[in-house]
Amino acid sequence: MKKSIILLGLLILLSPLSVSASSKRSEAKVKEVDLASDEKMAFVSGENVSFDGRDLEIKAYLINRSNYVKIRDVAALLKDTPAKFDLAYDKEKQSVIISKGKNYKDPFSFKEDKRKEEKIVKETRQKIVDDKGQEIELKGYFMDGYNYFRLRDLGKVLDFGVAYDFKDQRVLLSSDNPKLADVFEEDYFTPPVNKIKTKGGEENISFLIYGFDECPYCQKLKAYLDGKGIKYLARDIRDCEGKKDEVFKEFYGEFAEFNDRVYYPTHIMTLEKDGKKISKCVVGFEKENYDDIFKKIYDNTYFVEK
Repeated sequence: MKKSIILLGLLILLSPLSVSASSKRSEAKVKEVDLASDEKMAFVSGENVSFDGRDLEIKAYLINRSNYVKIRDVAALLKDTPAKFDLAYDKEKQSVIISKGKNYKDPFSFKEDKRKEEKIVKETRQKIVDDKGQEIELKGYFMDGYNYFRLRDLGKVLDFGVAYDFKDQRVLLSSDNPKLADVFEEDYFTPPVNKIKTKGGEENISFLIYGFDECPYCQKLKAYLDGKGIKYLARDIRDCEGKKDEVFKEFYGEFAEFNDRVYYPTHIMTLEKDGKKISKCVVGFEKENYDDIFKKIYDNTYFVEK
């Protein structure tokens, strides 16, 4: 498959790093409040969770669409598993010490959170180190006397698997598979094919948008395509880290200055012809640029193999 990318200067939105999308997340209604730079809104998470194939409940909060949990709960959950680790606290250095390969003393238990309303939380300043004194970078938030850390980040640091099942809408945890992958419905990322009129006749072209509802340039792009009667598929991949890596590797690799993130909207247009696929990637939205793109599509000069 041939592919190329166009980056539209300033009209791009930076991706927040998140965990797992589900319908439950969209139910959380954020009140209009003034937040300091180190503050976020936290909601009680209602996610279903599967750990090593069995259902369980774990106390978690949604912050920036991501599940945040207490590290001690994870230590208790992973007790007697390949990903076990112990926790200690150095009062003198005010550091939490993580020791991989050792069991945490307490068994895992779940206590239902009776809180229903959202809560403002602050970034934690808690220092975390391994048993050799090396600092571990984990961004977290402080709430009700405890530090909460992003579940996927803990999985990466502590070598246990964290993924999301988009079919059954549940968080997946594995004690022995740190490369656990997200699960999608068949054709989840397959856009409809449009028959677009060109000088050379009708062409089969599909339009796949990686973006999200709150993104203003995503909204403008969708409105533009709607105005042309174009059928497209829009997917939010802020939570799909494996998919983000795939999109970045395929379309962003040649742009070294943007080598650490995927921007939204990332719009993939694909021509299918004679058993071949040629894909073009456009990041951001400028009407003038898209007017030019569709003129080139009509002139059969846009999808050109290099």
